[in-house]
Amino acid sequence: MSLEFYLQVVRLLRAGRVLAVATVVGRQGSTPRSAGAKMIVTDSGETVFSVGGGAFEALVIEDAKEAIRAGRGFEREYRFTEQGDGATGMVCGGSARVFLEVVRPPACLFVFGGGHVGREVARQGSRLGFEVTVIDDRQGFLEAGRYPAGVRRVRAGCDFSSGLPGIPPGAFVAVVTRCHRTDLAAVRHAVGRGAAYVGLIGSRRKIATVLERAEELGTPKGALAEVRGPIGLAIGAETPEEIAVSIAAEMIAVRHGAPAVQASCSARRGGRDRFPAGNGATITPISRGRRARARPLS
Repeated sequence: MSLEFYLQVVRLLRAGRVLAVATVVGRQGSTPRSAGAKMIVTDSGETVFSVGGGAFEALVIEDAKEAIRAGRGFEREYRFTEQGDGATGMVCGGSARVFLEVVRPPACLFVFGGGHVGREVARQGSRLGFEVTVIDDRQGFLEAGRYPAGVRRVRAGCDFSSGLPGIPPGAFVAVVTRCHRTDLAAVRHAVGRGAAYVGLIGSRRKIATVLERAEELGTPKGALAEVRGPIGLAIGAETPEEIAVSIAAEMIAVRHGAPAVQASCSARRGGRDRFPAGNGATITPISRGRRARARPLS
């Protein structure tokens, strides 16, 4: 397969498209294309390259769209006959097996705060295949040497008052800034945009204060209900490295719809852990030890 094929895959993924790559993996008898032929099918049904055209390719496109909807690939046999299982309506007499692989663009992770915890979250996110962006208003915390190659660094205005990047639907957001004032700005910017995950670090009292002030400033209660806090799964994390692992674990669970997320959400709905009446979000401690996480946020 030519380099152009892979360049097209990269181009479409960078544009945020979900793809199915159809590959002819086997053939018998007379077929339009040999094994190894590939075609890209986008989530809207557009195609790049071809596995043979005609009724056969039309069936492959429909199956590719189904694979994208299901979120998993599969292999299927197509018979170039007019009748029978897998029939394409063609009369060539052969058959072809096609593997359909779903390819998704890397999930975006926005880390608000480039301090000790933020740096470790960025490192974990890079290892896990996220497309990581770190945002801070302090240039010294955005030096390239603090982060893995490929991490995007954005200098925000003072106290995160301006210059914040857009949050696309499905993105992951970790708010781990240095104080409640900058947390407030980051949370207000992140919620209500269709993010898959918005986590906020800090004690229960501090998180309640941030969200109450956000609501007072006009952020809708429903949007604030997106916030998970204290951020991360309850694994007794203490050091920045351990806290980053707990945050990464929660993001993985969200990405895969794992039971850990359901358990975490159930705990957040518990009466003891609710915010005071009138606040739109619920919380659960990150640690079940001596105290809830209340470390400085940088």
